[in-house]
Amino acid sequence: MLAMVLLGGWLRWRGRLDTTPLFLQLCQFMIPIGFVAVIAGWLVTEVGRQPWTVYGLLRTAQSVSPSLTGSDVLISLLAYMAVYLFMYPAGVLLMWRIVRRGPEAAPAEEGPTIEGGRPNAPVLAGANVAGGGGQ
Repeated sequence: MLAMVLLGGWLRWRGRLDTTPLFLQLCQFMIPIGFVAVIAGWLVTEVGRQPWTVYGLLRTAQSVSPSLTGSDVLISLLAYMAVYLFMYPAGVLLMWRIVRRGPEAAPAEEGPTIEGGRPNAPVLAGANVAGGGGQ
């Protein structure tokens, strides 16, 4: 995940972030990776300790992580709260700016032409072919 972030930053710096098909395809495959990583970490932790507790070979008090204290839990909770209190308003603000700016105007063209290459947006790809003229 860190490699994808670094690669994305480098491509953005080079001005090729949205024109590199391999990176865009990798981004699609990376969508569930964060969720999978969280679930896998939880699963490994619980599968390692649960059978011993369930079958009576380990007391419940002994199956608690020994290095985890109440202050560690509090610090973790406060850190999560701080991150989310920053991320949520930032995300709402960014979405609000995008909505407020609105869609870009389609370039005025004379007559129906079909150009090769990549369209500016999927919706504009067939506008001139259908005779809509981008409307």
